[in-house]
Amino acid sequence: MRNAVGFYWTLPVPWAGFTELPKDIDEAAKASRTIRYQRELIRRYAKEHNLRLVAEEAFLEIKPDRGSEYVLDALRSAEKICREKNAQLLYVGFSEVHGWRGHGPLEAWVGRAGIDVDELYPDEIEVDGAKFDPHAHFGIWRKRQYEWSAKKQERVSLAKEEALKLRETGETYRDIAFRLNEANIRSATGKLWTEDMVRHLLHQAET
Repeated sequence: MRNAVGFYWTLPVPWAGFTELPKDIDEAAKASRTIRYQRELIRRYAKEHNLRLVAEEAFLEIKPDRGSEYVLDALRSAEKICREKNAQLLYVGFSEVHGWRGHGPLEAWVGRAGIDVDELYPDEIEVDGAKFDPHAHFGIWRKRQYEWSAKKQERVSLAKEEALKLRETGETYRDIAFRLNEANIRSATGKLWTEDMVRHLLHQAET
């Protein structure tokens, strides 16, 4: 029985509050349907091909709309485990279907990796008792991401209006950040407000 390492990745979704990924793989799978799908697909593949999964690594990208070279550190960590355990790396090749959810830096790394890497086709499978179709899932995600991006200026205007009102009542920048977050008034990127972000926002409103 040969050893294998599963590598799973996903994008953050700031507008849904998904900006962090637990280090524990099972907790990461609970936090992200995409990670959960990859974990299930690779675990099934390993079982069917008599592979022993000796490690599973999950990575959360830094931007909601693209893969980045930050993935290389995570891949080097997985590569080290592969070398130590004489294992092959398994990952899901999302871009195999209509070119969606591709990851240029990851795919370039695979092309020059000095270890055995197996790219799995993103088949539709049953996850948690229901069919999971990656193509349909990411199609919905892209639509919601587009809608979120289209309302960026609207979010900024609302935040400025509320922040100015609060500032006029004597609230500190820190208090304003707390109030905006409490009211679920998101920043342009979807991140929670901080004292410095509010200061910058109000400085822009004054110039």
